[in-house]
Amino acid sequence: MIRSKGKLALIVGFFAALLAAALPAGAVTCSNASVKGLYGLFINGYDSAGLYQHGVGQINSNGAGKFTGVETVSDDGTIFNNQSLSGTYSIAADCTGTGIITNIKTGAQSHYNFDVDPLGKQVDAAATDTGHGTASGYVLAQGTATCTIAAVAGTYGFHGGGYLTGQGVLQFGGQYVLDGAGGLTGTETRDVNGTVISAEPITGTYTLATNCRGTITYVFNGSTVKLNTVFVSGGKSFFTIETDPGTVATAVAHQ
Repeated sequence: MIRSKGKLALIVGFFAALLAAALPAGAVTCSNASVKGLYGLFINGYDSAGLYQHGVGQINSNGAGKFTGVETVSDDGTIFNNQSLSGTYSIAADCTGTGIITNIKTGAQSHYNFDVDPLGKQVDAAATDTGHGTASGYVLAQGTATCTIAAVAGTYGFHGGGYLTGQGVLQFGGQYVLDGAGGLTGTETRDVNGTVISAEPITGTYTLATNCRGTITYVFNGSTVKLNTVFVSGGKSFFTIETDPGTVATAVAHQ
């Protein structure tokens, strides 16, 4: 992984492309057709200088070795929002695979090894380009989610972490309550480099498109937090990445 506008986008995008999608229960072999449709992706890593890079996004795989998608990347606090990507992959019968991701804007390529869990509908992957830093992550199938603001109403526990430029390591967790009409409430605890803000009430709003990508905006401790979201697992979970400059922060939320 390198500190370029496209590199982490490449890393993250492939993970989603390789989400183990649709093999029936009991199947013991995989193929390129095992991965087809929409998937959410989630990746954490460091560049070659040891600085944080996180990404969250979504890809659409054709089930025949090719995919396209978008992802949002925080490169040490510089945000690249909804970057396009494309790639190819090859899945062996033993459910292991390799892939190449090409950034549409820069033409740069990244290479990956991964393994597919066709029953759990998850793929775990790691980048294999020497000298580009480190990156690993996983992806989950979107499933049969109905993605409207009303359909995803409910209470979600969340946890995540990252880094705040100039402040230090960030860890956080809490609860989001989505009211079905675009309103959000909840609580959040944050630890920034050892300084804790505990169980702070949060209020805000959320949006969601039918492709299961959306946004969350809320006020925490007097500051506005803006997130991009991708719903997965039939609408019961979602990934987030903060899009405020100077912030590297990703999280996973589950009902």
